[in-house]
Amino acid sequence: MSDANPAARALPPRWMPIGDEPELCSAGEWWDAVRAVEAVGQRAIEILGEGDEPVGPVILDQEGPEPRMYFLVPVGTAVRWEEPGTVALGQTCHVLVPAAESTTPPGAHWHVFPKGPRALTRAEALRRALSQARRERRGPAEESAS
Repeated sequence: MSDANPAARALPPRWMPIGDEPELCSAGEWWDAVRAVEAVGQRAIEILGEGDEPVGPVILDQEGPEPRMYFLVPVGTAVRWEEPGTVALGQTCHVLVPAAESTTPPGAHWHVFPKGPRALTRAEALRRALSQARRERRGPAEESAS
């Protein structure tokens, strides 16, 4: 294979599981994670794209009663994260990280594949996008009632 092949995928980050199986990985070492329901997370990704804000790795887990997304963000984000309707996962937390080849269902898979070991979503940009997505989902009537 030629190095000039644009279709060749870069090596996965060191924190990504080796092999075909997902692995429970500790948050707070290479990244923290922010969990959001899929509908809000999908809209947040659109909002980030509209603002030309890079989106880092995102894991989509469609199992369970409500599908959810895990945005990988810089270490330390979880300590100061305060966005309603989301959960920040930092030290002492674990995230099921899909194998490099897991890019489609079933099970947890990469919705946005890592572009590099440090290509994470900026926490402040994600917070703004998730907040906007949540407000849009709730609608003006519900927003004014709270």
